[in-house]
Amino acid sequence: MAIEGIFYVHARVADLAHAKAFYGDKLGWRLDTDEPAVAGFWFGSGYLVAVLDTNAQAGSGGLTVVVRVDDIEEEHRLLAGRGVAVSAVEARPWGQRDFRFTDPNGYVWEYAQVSRR
Repeated sequence: MAIEGIFYVHARVADLAHAKAFYGDKLGWRLDTDEPAVAGFWFGSGYLVAVLDTNAQAGSGGLTVVVRVDDIEEEHRLLAGRGVAVSAVEARPWGQRDFRFTDPNGYVWEYAQVSRR
């Protein structure tokens, strides 16, 4: 038996329509599953499952998801241009450059580019 990696990220959301607009329209992720209480989005090889939970409270989760990208400046420009409140791009001592943003439910997402060594 071996661990293969992350299968998908599951996020409880209080407003599914708002989540669909954010992940689909603002982030540009591809909507794949579209059901009354569930929306699934592809972002590269990753998958997000947003599940309607009317008891979900913004910012109640402690999860941060880091999405690996190949051009941090371009992703920053695209998301900022779509109205996403992104942080500045920061360079980390271990060779990573990244920026953060918060989705409508208070989850922190990070886009990161790692320099080749």
